[in-house]
Amino acid sequence: MISDKELREAARRYEKARLRTLPEPEDCGAVFSPGFERQMKKLIFRTDHPVRYWLHRLLWLLLALLVVGAAAAMLLSKQAEEPPVLPETAAPAVTAELPSSPSAEPSSPLAGSQEPEPAAKAIVYRPTWLPEGCEWARETLYENEGMIVYRTTDGTEAVFLYDLTGAEMGAEGREVPVGDGAGVLLLGQGKEGLNELFWRDETAGVSFWLSAPFEEEDMIRVAESVKAEE
Repeated sequence: MISDKELREAARRYEKARLRTLPEPEDCGAVFSPGFERQMKKLIFRTDHPVRYWLHRLLWLLLALLVVGAAAAMLLSKQAEEPPVLPETAAPAVTAELPSSPSAEPSSPLAGSQEPEPAAKAIVYRPTWLPEGCEWARETLYENEGMIVYRTTDGTEAVFLYDLTGAEMGAEGREVPVGDGAGVLLLGQGKEGLNELFWRDETAGVSFWLSAPFEEEDMIRVAESVKAEE
């Protein structure tokens, strides 16, 4: 009868033999669907930035409640303005001919009034300078924040984020000058060893974040080139 020790040793040898039959990780190619890729990026963003994720969900919930409340108020106001319906009574038909005039036209209540101006769209911030070879890949823009992704020549992604509410990032790193203000730089501490830069426009009240495989000087130059889209 085999002992427990011999059984464990046999199991280890079998495991090593099975692992040697498997292909190397770099030889295993996998192609995921675009839908799966989007879901994974959302999950990664939710994991890396839980506070921003839940703030965004809360904003959408508040917006939905405001829309429902406004619709209910409009319905009640309309019902209150409608006159009561009285029972119809028989009345003799009365007809009268009005003088016709080829130039007489009913006047419109909007005549002479101006059309209402469309609501201003949300402000979008973008960097106006990027290192040579960087190309736009995709973007996701919301009412108060946006994420724009660029692809470098070696296939690495550079991610630029802005928050119109000016939320504090709470990052700890080395302080560097960014234009007339200052930012916080973290070298090699981001995901996949990327560099990160946090800064804030105190005048506009907007906060920014950049995660990219750029050198320190290029990170600062990209930050200083960010402008509001006209």
